[in-house]
Amino acid sequence: MAILVTGATGFLGRFVLLELLQQKQDVIALLRNPEQQMPSLYKWLQEKGCDTAHLQCIQGDLAQSDLAVSASDWQRLAQVDTLIHTGVLFAWNLSKVQAQTTNVNGCLTLIRLLKERTQLQRVILISGYMLTLKTHLQQYGIDLAQPLQSNWQQLYSKLGSYEASKIEAHFQSLALVQQLGLDWTVIHPATLIGTENTGEIAEHQVFTQIVKQINQGKMLGLPGSAQHTLPWVGVDHVVRGITQCLKDRSSYQQEILLVHPQSLSFHQVVRLIAKQLKIQPPRFCIPLPILATLLRWQSLAQRLNLSREMLEFLRTEPLTPNKSYTVCHASQVSLEEQLMQSVAWVKQHYL
Repeated sequence: MAILVTGATGFLGRFVLLELLQQKQDVIALLRNPEQQMPSLYKWLQEKGCDTAHLQCIQGDLAQSDLAVSASDWQRLAQVDTLIHTGVLFAWNLSKVQAQTTNVNGCLTLIRLLKERTQLQRVILISGYMLTLKTHLQQYGIDLAQPLQSNWQQLYSKLGSYEASKIEAHFQSLALVQQLGLDWTVIHPATLIGTENTGEIAEHQVFTQIVKQINQGKMLGLPGSAQHTLPWVGVDHVVRGITQCLKDRSSYQQEILLVHPQSLSFHQVVRLIAKQLKIQPPRFCIPLPILATLLRWQSLAQRLNLSREMLEFLRTEPLTPNKSYTVCHASQVSLEEQLMQSVAWVKQHYL
C-alpha cells in the first residue's frame, strides 16, 4: 500500500502522518511549499520519536488547476493506491472563489488526476459533522435525492463560503468517486480538540480561538441558549477512525460520524474554560439571531474575533452516528477532562 496524504502539515494531517509512519506504511505528503514546510514537519515527527524513512514529500497545490505537480513527482506517485484527503482551506469570510477553488475544484482535480496517473483504488475523504444534519442541509436548499442539482450560488450567499464549499465538495466528490468506481469512505468529524494524553492542539483550531477569545474578554455574552452545543472529538480518535478504515472493507461506501459520546452545552464548555483560565465567564445569553445581526458590522466582528459563519456550527439537534460501523477504541477520557487538557495546552503554548 502506498498512501498519498493531503493537508499533512495541518493539525489532523500531521497526526494521520504520524500514525501511518509508526505503522511502517509508505506515505507521500502533498505539500504546497516543501522547502518551507518540511523542516518543521520532520522536526515535529522526530520529536514524537517517529522514523521518517517511509515518508516522501512532493510539491502540489490544490488551488492550481493542474495541482502544479511536476512530471518527476508524478512518477513518484505512480504506485499510490490510496488517498487520505485532509487538505482544506479553512478561514471565516472567504470569498466564494477562494473556497471553491481549493475545497471543491482542488478535491475533484486531485481525484481525477490520481485515477488517471496512479493505481488509485481507495479514497478516504474528511468532511464534517454538519453534513450529517439532513434537515439543516434541506433548509439551505440541498435536494438530498439529487444533491448535484442544488443551487450552489444560493448556498454560498446564505451560509458562508467555507461551509458552503465543504457541502459542495462533499456531494461533488462523492459523485465522482462513485462514477470512477473507487472504494470510498467519508469521515465526518465533530470539532477537533487535543489529544487524550497531552491535550496537544494547533493554534489555528476553532477550540484554540475560543479559548483565546474568552481569555481576552472578547466573549461579551454566551452565544445561543443552554440547549446549544458544539460537538467535539479528540484528534487521536479521528486518526484511529481513518487508519481503521484503511484496510477494513466493511467501511467501504460508508459515511462515518466521529464525535465524543458525551455532550456538554456550549455554555458549560465556556464556563469550564473560564474556570481553568481563572477568569469570570460571561453572565448573560445572546440569542443567535441577535448575535448574527450584530456581527453584520465588520468592525464589531473583528473586535470580538467572531464571525457569523461560526454561529451555524452551534446546534440543538442530536447527532446520529452510523450504527452499521463503529470505530474501535473509543475514548475512555471524559469530554470534560479532554477539554481541560486542551485548555492547558493552549494556555501553555499560545496565551
